[in-house]
Amino acid sequence: MSKFFNETLKARNGVLPAEGFNPTEAAESTQISPLAEESGLSNGDDRLAQCRKIVVPIAKMVREQFKGSDSLESADESYRALRTRLMRLRLDRGMRSIILTSSIQGEGKTHISMNLAHCCAQLHEMRVLLIDGDFRSCGLSRALNLPSSPGLGEILSGDSENDQAIVATDNPNLYLLSAGMAALPPAELFAGRRWQEFIQWCSENFDFVLVDSPPILNLADVELMAAACDGVVIVVRALHTKRELLQKSASQVDAKKLLGLVYNGVENGSRYGYSYGTDGATTKS
Repeated sequence: MSKFFNETLKARNGVLPAEGFNPTEAAESTQISPLAEESGLSNGDDRLAQCRKIVVPIAKMVREQFKGSDSLESADESYRALRTRLMRLRLDRGMRSIILTSSIQGEGKTHISMNLAHCCAQLHEMRVLLIDGDFRSCGLSRALNLPSSPGLGEILSGDSENDQAIVATDNPNLYLLSAGMAALPPAELFAGRRWQEFIQWCSENFDFVLVDSPPILNLADVELMAAACDGVVIVVRALHTKRELLQKSASQVDAKKLLGLVYNGVENGSRYGYSYGTDGATTKS
């Protein structure tokens, strides 16, 4: 398996190191309150002051994912390592908007998007926006029990202002955007100018933007979404994704924007590892 990832990573320049763990399903209720009195904004910036505010127990959800397991500490370390590398790309290359995708469904990209956003938002003055960009499954919106409307669909349809759809959370650094209701086919929405304008607006108002996207294969969405974003990370589940599918997925992403792979589903003590670096070096987990 490590040889497979070694060969795959060699085919791309500027590969992002990959870390892995195996999250399980978890869902908690989200409490919604009226317009936020405290926005957590700095420097007098009030562009997000009117966002609705919700309570999202992500920290509790992370603990629940590893209940009865000794993998929590390892997972925390993996997320911090991934966060460090993304922050380095942000500083070195000015990358602010990252898409997390996968070849097919069931590889864990939504849980990784959610947990990574929570990890990044723990940094001081690191304002993070997590977007549910999957109109078909709305997996992130359902997992966090986000308001169904307005959301990204309403923004891209011109039926909602950005700050009316985005919600603040009890973590002053973390903001969320549900998928909302799509009035047009997703490919048409992401091909329109409003998507590019929205991502530009996000880059101006947030320090880091993560987009939970649909799977790559058999859909045009990710290619259209990536055109407006700075980078793409592909989530790969151990013993789940076939090599041919991953190679096909990687070929459909702009090589300049493909940052690397997150190898998910690795059990502690497993013989499987992860590959990283442009020279294809392999490190065992």
